[in-house]
Amino acid sequence: MLERWSPQIDALMGSMLEGYFDTSSPREGLTLLERFLVRPWEKEPLRVGLHMPCSEDLPALVAGRVGTLSFPTCLLSSLSLIMPTLTEALASIVISYVLYKYIEFYRIRSKIDSIPTVGSDSFVGAYINSWRYFINGRSFVKEGYYKYPGAAFKVPTLGTSTGWQIIISGKGMIDELRKAPLEAMTLAEANVDTLQTDIIISKHSRVNEFQTDVVRTPLTRALAGRFGDIRKEIIEASKIYLPVGDDWEALPRAHGALLHIVCRTANRLFVGLPLCRDPEYLKIQEDWTVHLFMDSLIIHAMPSILKPVVGRAMSKVDSLMKRVQTFLEATIVERMEKDAKYGPDWEGKPADLISWLLDYAPPENRTVEDITVRVMFVNAAAVHTTTMGITNVLFELAARQEYIKPIREEISDVVRTHGWTKEAMLRLHKLDSFIKESFRLSGMGNTAGSRKTYKDFTFSNGVTIPKGYSIAIASGAIHFDPAIYPDPDTFNGWRFCDTEDTDAPKSEQWRNQVVTMDPTWLMWGVGRHACPGRFFAVNEIKAMVCHILSTYDIKLPGDATVPPAGTWFGNGRIPDSEAAILFRKRRSG
Repeated sequence: MLERWSPQIDALMGSMLEGYFDTSSPREGLTLLERFLVRPWEKEPLRVGLHMPCSEDLPALVAGRVGTLSFPTCLLSSLSLIMPTLTEALASIVISYVLYKYIEFYRIRSKIDSIPTVGSDSFVGAYINSWRYFINGRSFVKEGYYKYPGAAFKVPTLGTSTGWQIIISGKGMIDELRKAPLEAMTLAEANVDTLQTDIIISKHSRVNEFQTDVVRTPLTRALAGRFGDIRKEIIEASKIYLPVGDDWEALPRAHGALLHIVCRTANRLFVGLPLCRDPEYLKIQEDWTVHLFMDSLIIHAMPSILKPVVGRAMSKVDSLMKRVQTFLEATIVERMEKDAKYGPDWEGKPADLISWLLDYAPPENRTVEDITVRVMFVNAAAVHTTTMGITNVLFELAARQEYIKPIREEISDVVRTHGWTKEAMLRLHKLDSFIKESFRLSGMGNTAGSRKTYKDFTFSNGVTIPKGYSIAIASGAIHFDPAIYPDPDTFNGWRFCDTEDTDAPKSEQWRNQVVTMDPTWLMWGVGRHACPGRFFAVNEIKAMVCHILSTYDIKLPGDATVPPAGTWFGNGRIPDSEAAILFRKRRSG
């Protein structure tokens, strides 16, 4: 039994409370208190004291009755229950949460204390620096790259569940990351963490990613046979979204117009005509990736306990998936019925993403919903990254007029021999070099090769990445390292153009191609998780540049010779979405 408070304390507590009740029965007292506090925020006073005698059954009564009270907390003594104000209750919750985060922060950090930190690694300092990294992560990566060469360092970030991103450099560590077994770390787990897909797309989060094999194999192989369709869609879309006048005309928000062309062109191969030209379908594919990334950023900023509630309440992803399903359902059902009736190789079967997904899908994934989601996944990976690439390339070309004539001449010479084909795109060495240099200088990402560990992983230099931590390569700093790329801050469109001989052996052609990977060129990641769609993306960009330079003259407003500056956002850089490019029908050579 609890001890009784003294009369003096009773009197003191009574003077401090705005409402005070005295009763001889504990049961009656709790009932009185319960009635008073049914909706405490609507009643005054809110600070209440209850005086009653203690009894053996008081703990049981409290256990059975206090839980029904709608006020958040109470303090129990043998004689008094003291209810805090709403402000005090909220303050208690905030303090408790901050204390929990403080303890959790140092628990998580303690496992990687041996890895040096760029910026502060204190509780408050790391939180501030995580926002600084979000705004200007490039400076953090650059500092760590030169301060800890060939080693690992960590930065605080908003984009991982641990609040830390471990970053490595040096050929040795990069090669070991490339070769790391799937049971040790994967890109898929890193994406689940970064994009918060367990919350945003729930049941479609941790699933068989057979769409990756589809992009890597049948889609890439189909580029040669479908290149004519890709080029036709670029031409038709350009008539709608690009100026066609004889005099200079500004294309405001060029990035947005190019997004429309890229999305239409990609979906000509993904879903075919006429759906690839449907405005509503295209808008969903253009928008849903933005929703996915923005939702994930908001969820990362939420307390853990609120993430599922906030994520599901605000996300539009589920509704967008259902809308896309209405566009694709009839086609998917028809394809599955014909597969069942005629076998997988029936005459007239379209060579598009839907067919390939059905061919590769395990039996449990051959559903309308699952195939729809995979079409959306491939769009998410293909459309916006390709648009950023082509936008940066055109900004550079419009600013650097001296490159246009030699690239045009190369296009003319190659097409004269090889026609408008994928083979011709392969032989455009000057254009390929220009695109690669644009990618390098525009710095589309601070890091590459993201992974998240399934278990502790130790590099040969002794650095251990504990289970559950995110790791990536300092690609942005590597691409600006003067020891690798002389005069790295200066644009050199021919930097990767080894030879002008278009009949050189294929091994020579590929050595410096933009799609080729090595420890100094990390645009596409590394190892088995390298971007499987890079061949499609680069061919689409080349085809768009070829059409634009063959059809239009382009320049920047005011004859500017410096391309518009992009914006660093999170771990990447996006082109200036407001910047314009001037177009007119081609006059010059």
